[in-house]
Amino acid sequence: MPAKTQKLAGADFITAIILMALGAALSVDALRMRVYRTFLISPGFFPLILGALFIFFGLFLIYRSSRRGGYADAARILTPDNIKKSLVSPVFKKGFTVFLLILAYVALLGKIEFVYLSMGYLILTFLFLNAGKWYLVIPVAVIAPVLVQLAFVHLFKIPMP
Repeated sequence: MPAKTQKLAGADFITAIILMALGAALSVDALRMRVYRTFLISPGFFPLILGALFIFFGLFLIYRSSRRGGYADAARILTPDNIKKSLVSPVFKKGFTVFLLILAYVALLGKIEFVYLSMGYLILTFLFLNAGKWYLVIPVAVIAPVLVQLAFVHLFKIPMP
């Protein structure tokens, strides 16, 4: 048991829990994806690897955090007052907006062609986050999905949703 709590141990503990939950959800969804000839060339193969990595790194982070007093610090961080303050902060509002953009992207995936949906998502997200000048952001947001589509379909032979 650690003698004192170290800086960011609670944040690491909370992050680890979130990483493991996301990894588990990603893995479950990946296993539900359609399998073509073999699982190695199905669309769920890469997300399954990512999910497993999220879980692995979450376990590693929770181990490190626990040795530094992470559980106790997480309990201190997750008080009702701290949560209320966080929910009205500008950082939370910006993060929540990006989260909603991600949810909309995932909900529309398969209904709108991948390339066009990804272009729109990237343009909106880059501009919302002020990620750069619009005349630099838009070409990147247009070219990146096209390159991803070409790589997966033609190079890796993995169909895109």
